[in-house]
Parts: sequence; structure tokens; C-alpha cells
Amino acid sequence: MHEIELRIRLSETDALGIVYYSNYFVFFDIARIELLREIGIDSNYLNKSGINFVCSEACCKYLLPLEFDDLILIKTWIERLGKTSISYRHIIVKKKGNREAAHGFIRDVLVDNKKQPIQIPEYMREKLERYLLR
Repeated sequence: MHEIELRIRLSETDALGIVYYSNYFVFFDIARIELLREIGIDSNYLNKSGINFVCSEACCKYLLPLEFDDLILIKTWIERLGKTSISYRHIIVKKKGNREAAHGFIRDVLVDNKKQPIQIPEYMREKLERYLLR
């Protein structure tokens, strides 16, 4: 499981002072990018290889509001590693009180320069399996 801490910025909140709902997907994105970077699959690597990940499905269940200056922990793991796709799970924990604030699901598909799905190469699968939890 990959973990990253973030602090909620004022620009991520709405008129009510809570995190605007779409920003949870930004948090999930940050967590996935860091997970991939940690195993050597960063944007430079993907660009040089002529491949990239695109989101095919996204979902979030909101459990607890987050506010400006809250410290959060994002836990991320791979739930399923398909032939062309990766299914991620995320949990956002509000550090104060150690309470779960959101659960998320993202499915990314590996595509070539023509935006056509391609099989995840074996060398990449081996790296990704480090975060595969069943």
C-alpha cells in the first residue's frame, strides 16, 4: 500500500469552507502519480515509451467533510491488474481524529499514441504488482 500526506489548501475549498467534491479526484490523481513515480513509471518514462494511462472509470464515496488546513493521508493500492487496465482503490483519512473521509475507485487504461488500448508490458506489470492487494 502506498501512502502520501497532503494538507488542504484554501483554493481547494468552496464557499462553505469545505473541499469541493471534484478535488477528491485530484487527490486520488496525486496519489496514483506518486505511486507510479515510486516504481519508476513517471511521465517522462511514459512519454519516451509512447504510452500513457487514461481514466476509464472514477467513483468517490464521501464520508466526512474536509476543510482548509486539514492534514490528510491518502492510502492507495492496486485492486486489479488487467491486461490493459489498472484498478486502484483509495482511502482518504483525516489525520485529526484518524477518521476516513472518502473512499475512491479509479480504473486507468494503458493506451498508445493513437489512444488505443494496449497490453501492459510484462516489465511494467512486475513493478505494478508491488502494490497489488487482493
